[in-house]
Amino acid sequence: MGLKNTITEHGTLAKALHWLVAIGLFALIYLGLQQAEMERGDARSSIRFIHASIAAIVLLLMTVRIVWRFMNDVPAHPEGMPAWQRTISTLVHWGLYITVFVQLTAGAMMNGTGGRGIPVFGLFTIAVPVAKNSDAHEWWEEVHEVAWWPVAILIVVHILGALYNHFIVKNDVLRRMTVGVK
Repeated sequence: MGLKNTITEHGTLAKALHWLVAIGLFALIYLGLQQAEMERGDARSSIRFIHASIAAIVLLLMTVRIVWRFMNDVPAHPEGMPAWQRTISTLVHWGLYITVFVQLTAGAMMNGTGGRGIPVFGLFTIAVPVAKNSDAHEWWEEVHEVAWWPVAILIVVHILGALYNHFIVKNDVLRRMTVGVK
């Protein structure tokens, strides 16, 4: 298995980016849900700090992932996969890319319009080049609070599709994005 994709399998970098983004997204959803119900205070601020830091890393990884996707072959759908399943697979993948970018952008804009940058684990802060604006902040906050739902739904559909292909159809879709799955 090489670094680059082939027409039959994802390469090492694509697999690593996929799983790092997946772990990051699960962490972001978990932390977002944790802090959503908390009262303002130090504990909530700490979770938000970690949440924003992970989001900055996920944004970087997603950007690299998209660029890498355009620079490589994309493995073909398995032989015999019905056209409707190929279409749904493509829509789910692109839907994930788009909704994740919308969610990450909304979070960044929420910070920026709130007069803050994006902290990265206390190492540095990424400035968001927008003016502080309470109306815009509230709008981006609403977008951020709503946009995680399509992300979560598409993640579930993506996982169910991979499991369906692996256990029911018994093709190599899941194996292509993992190491050691037979």
